[in-house]
Amino acid sequence: ATNHRALALWQRAGFDVVGRLPGAFKHPTQGYVDALVLYQTL
Repeated sequence: ATNHRALALWQRAGFDVVGRLPGAFKHPTQGYVDALVLYQTL
């Protein structure tokens, strides 16, 4: 969860963070980072 601007965009679009996958992705400069699970009720 390193892209704070993208997360803010999704949250403005009505999505909520409902989960986190610790160390799910190896970022080229920041090492292992979490992936967020987003959800929106339709």
